[in-house]
Amino acid sequence: MNLENVTRDDWVVGGLGLVLAIFLLILPWFDVSYGPFSTTFTATDDPDGWLGILAVIAALAVVADLAIERVSPHTRLPAIGESRTNTRFILAVVAAGFVALKFLFHIHFDLFGWGFYLNVIVTVALVYVAYEARTGATIVWSREGGSF
Repeated sequence: MNLENVTRDDWVVGGLGLVLAIFLLILPWFDVSYGPFSTTFTATDDPDGWLGILAVIAALAVVADLAIERVSPHTRLPAIGESRTNTRFILAVVAAGFVALKFLFHIHFDLFGWGFYLNVIVTVALVYVAYEARTGATIVWSREGGSF
């Protein structure tokens, strides 16, 4: 096990994948109030919780793919496209697709909980950083480079 192979960019991609999976499982996607009664539903709850579950699986697949490549570089995994970074980008897009479908199947802006909005932000961030990693751009900026 060699953690020296893990870059800051890898930590960002893996961290966002893990955060998205956790947020989909615990944050309130819907917040339904009727009179004195109120209840919340996560992205993995009904209605269409299977979309949330598939998004969680895709987000965790990003983390697992990155972990296997960096911690055990001699292990060969099948790649989608030309590289492992492309595979992670495709998995991030798949997760975003399931989040988008969950949204499109139940567009009720008055029922969305605050967790829905955080999930959307983290999903967009995951796809963006996975894309940047695929193109070879630096994801994490430093103050030394003049931008931050």
